Amino acid sequence: MDFIARTDINDSAWDACVASAPNGIVYGYTWYLDAVLSAPGWKWVGLVLLDEQGGYRAVMPVPLRQKRLVGITFGWVVHQPFFCQLLAVFSAEAIDPTPFLLRIQQQFRYGSRLHQRQLIRADHETQIEKFATHVLDLSVGYEALVSRYSSDRKTNLRHAATTNWVVTNAIDLDPLVYLFRNHHADSIKGGIADWSYEVFATVANELLKRGLGFLRYAVLDGNIEAGAFFTREGNRIIYLFNAASEIGRKKNARTLLIDQVIREYSGKPVTFDFESPVKPSIVRFYQSFGAVEEPFWSIRWNRLSQVEKRLLWYSRWIRG
Repeated sequence: MDFIARTDINDSAWDACVASAPNGIVYGYTWYLDAVLSAPGWKWVGLVLLDEQGGYRAVMPVPLRQKRLVGITFGWVVHQPFFCQLLAVFSAEAIDPTPFLLRIQQQFRYGSRLHQRQLIRADHETQIEKFATHVLDLSVGYEALVSRYSSDRKTNLRHAATTNWVVTNAIDLDPLVYLFRNHHADSIKGGIADWSYEVFATVANELLKRGLGFLRYAVLDGNIEAGAFFTREGNRIIYLFNAASEIGRKKNARTLLIDQVIREYSGKPVTFDFESPVKPSIVRFYQSFGAVEEPFWSIRWNRLSQVEKRLLWYSRWIRG
């Protein structure tokens, strides 16, 4: 297997690997990776296993971020980007992902985090932590799905239904970003950099252009109080980004938005992915829809020299 620079990747061959893989997901396509890693100081390379004819047998995206230690540009480290919960080794056939990780660790001595859909065997110097997104199988139909909502969720949905919400389809991302900036950003440790919003806009606009994304707002008395951006590719809908005002939260606007999508796609061979964060309160909210865990693994490693490790510790200490 070989590393291939982004400019040298055969996009159609790569994307065919992702599309044919049982674990294929929108995050793995070349165009999605280009969008989600479009900020300065970010890029990606591909790790490719070739077949005997030189075609792409298996591919693994490697997201990279330029690391600076105490103001000095250090180099490229493996780092999972925002709006890309997990990646994988993509192939139409069963492939052991472990050699891919070993090859990455040979090339890049520091892995801040790499989220993988497959469990990978690793040495004792590699830290592997299990996480989970939460998903719903929508194929069972709406009646079966809503019967699994918690009693609180059913109550909140009834309250939302009696509020004069108007749900609209839209393409203008600005109100959604405004809601997030003003009602969520301050609660996130370390804050949210401006470039993160620019990346979201790049990703969302690319999905909208390809007909793979949809944006919905909940409007009350002429005011947008909540919004959610979803992507649907293949058999998976991902709840990619959302925000709500205080009114939107109190009047259950996001419950209504989610339930409408569940209702719309129920009975179809589709999985709804909440793209769960680690925050317990949000996990409980998603579980209240009857969602179940789907595991993935976060991988970290540090094979820097002692001097580099001290610089890394010092740079973290300065940031507090």
